[in-house]
Amino acid sequence: MESKSLRPRHVEHDEIFNEVSTNEDNLDILSTYQDSTSKKRNKSVHKIPFLGVLCALISGLFFATASFIVAFVTSVDPIEILVIRSCIQLLSYVPIVIFKRNSFLGVEGERWFVCIRAVVGTISMGTGYYSLRLIPLADASTIIFSSPVLVTLFACAFLREPCGIFQVFTIIMTLTGVLLISRPSFLFGVTSTGKVSSAHRLQGSLVAFCSCITAALVFIVLRKIQKTSTPVVICIFSIASITFGLVYLSIFSKFSIPTCGQDGVLLILCGLCGTCGQFLLTTALKLEEAGPVSLARTIDVVVAFVFGVFFLDQYPSWTSIVGAFLVCSSVVITAMKKWRDGYKSRNISLSEKQTLTSKTLRLITHFHLLSRSKDEFYVLINVKS
Repeated sequence: MESKSLRPRHVEHDEIFNEVSTNEDNLDILSTYQDSTSKKRNKSVHKIPFLGVLCALISGLFFATASFIVAFVTSVDPIEILVIRSCIQLLSYVPIVIFKRNSFLGVEGERWFVCIRAVVGTISMGTGYYSLRLIPLADASTIIFSSPVLVTLFACAFLREPCGIFQVFTIIMTLTGVLLISRPSFLFGVTSTGKVSSAHRLQGSLVAFCSCITAALVFIVLRKIQKTSTPVVICIFSIASITFGLVYLSIFSKFSIPTCGQDGVLLILCGLCGTCGQFLLTTALKLEEAGPVSLARTIDVVVAFVFGVFFLDQYPSWTSIVGAFLVCSSVVITAMKKWRDGYKSRNISLSEKQTLTSKTLRLITHFHLLSRSKDEFYVLINVKS
């Protein structure tokens, strides 16, 4: 009876146990984080170095080749080329959706965003293809390529993300580059460079810039699509492109059956290049961060200049070269800043997790020491009794 009365209350032990149990979720997070990081390290050992950057480079070659085919095959309307490419893309991704047993309607709660992405993406592709017929290939590709810079502007407007001096500077640099490429007559006078008149150049630049704006809106909408798989999004986008394209061609009577010779082969190649480029770009974003991928995508502009000079006899002027340099520079510094910010955030989160680990270990050590002291106290009481 006396030993029972001398035994200490369990309230203090329960309080400490409750304090430790409140950190069990943190311990689970830490354990899963350590397991995931170890798995990632094991995967990174077997991964080919710079595989993501290599996929981004190859995807840029595919996209530039598809754009070149649109500019080269002038006997077929650009919207009809978009329809043919979308058909090939749809046939390529439908088996993937069926194999993964995904719903073709998308995840509930994101279906409206998927539809908006499909419609806006169709407008972006259609205007981009039309701009390739009005202005040189390199100029149109450069203007469309500047969409990542405009993403920051729309993110500030629609997603309430911060917009500082850096974002304003890159936007001004991009718009200056686009202005030099378009060469409006009220600034540069009425000029005619090569086969493009001043009016067609301004019209084509506006159409390309419309494609750039809608492409930036596509990126904003994609941030709202978190659960729907990429093949489903691409399938719905392809269906929308085919539907709107056929309606447009039937209204304006611009539908024509392409010949089975060179044009037919090039149109099929355009669809395959677009599909392969989309697949490689998605793979690159899974293997690497967005910063290095954006830097690697600058090859689109370089290849467009090469195709334009050697195959289309489109020699760039000094304003096009300076404008392309400004646009590519703004995209590159934007990608490098995002890369640096992501690196800093990872280091901060890693240091916070390491701090949490050390605090949790100290708490567990204190708990074991307290339990050991209690066991020794029980032994001492039993010996005295």
